[in-house]
Amino acid sequence: MALLPARSTVVLPLIAMCSAGCGANEEPSPGEPSPLDVPQMEIIIPFEARVGSQPFACGQTYKGLGTTGTEYQPQDFRMYLHDVRLVSDTGQEVAVSLTDDGMWQAKNAALLDFADKTGLCSNGTAETNARVVGKVPMGNYRGLRFRVGLSQALNHQDVTLEPAPFGDTSLYWGWKSGYVFLRVDGRTTGLPGGYFVHLGSIDCATPPAGQPWGSAGCDFPNRAEISLEGFELEKSRVVLDVAALLADSNLDVNSDTPDTSLGCMSQKEDPDCAPVFKNLGLSLDKQKPSSGVQTFIRVE
Repeated sequence: MALLPARSTVVLPLIAMCSAGCGANEEPSPGEPSPLDVPQMEIIIPFEARVGSQPFACGQTYKGLGTTGTEYQPQDFRMYLHDVRLVSDTGQEVAVSLTDDGMWQAKNAALLDFADKTGLCSNGTAETNARVVGKVPMGNYRGLRFRVGLSQALNHQDVTLEPAPFGDTSLYWGWKSGYVFLRVDGRTTGLPGGYFVHLGSIDCATPPAGQPWGSAGCDFPNRAEISLEGFELEKSRVVLDVAALLADSNLDVNSDTPDTSLGCMSQKEDPDCAPVFKNLGLSLDKQKPSSGVQTFIRVE
């Protein structure tokens, strides 16, 4: 499952009716469908959280994680995603219009939540969400693509004024950094206080002049792009594997680098972030994009 080095601009079937010489305001020929008439279908994309071969669940203890094979007890597991696209059987990207539901999805972004406030999981809500719902034009699709996190526009806003799923302060770092895109926390044998993975944009500019919120951009956006070839609607599911994310990390010892957090909180100076970022397909070097393939998310 390789990350896409760049997105290409595509044109949907039935919408791209004009040739190169077609006028901008030309009406469709008689008998041809207007873009507004393209039939839509509702889709559900199921997600499943796992720890290796086992289902993820708060209150459970998992053995054999990381480079030391430590025991791991979950404390949190939530992730934002946006820019969801399906890939047609002709290779075209088709944007999915996410359904606003007042709790998990809004503004074409979604929050996946696998922590139900049992066991050591104390953040978020008792309710969980393991699916993304939306609409696409009728068609045949063979792939799924999306970005982990929130868009630049959504990432820097007043969390205290935002509705669900953007109003949880436990998924927010502060006005200059924005939201925590991915939060995977767990207690280990060596770190009973917790080993934390918090992914988000860092080194972000202050708000534009005259604006209390927003940002002129971040040096490290840290929005992993996921490409899942072979995904089929009503047949496939997307697996998020905590064991795969942490496979190359020593979860029993925290780096002694000054001014870094327990685990990885997206600090480029933190050696603990290197293996986590590699398994997300991200780079901690602004001048050198990641050459690795993400292993955290797969399709089954």
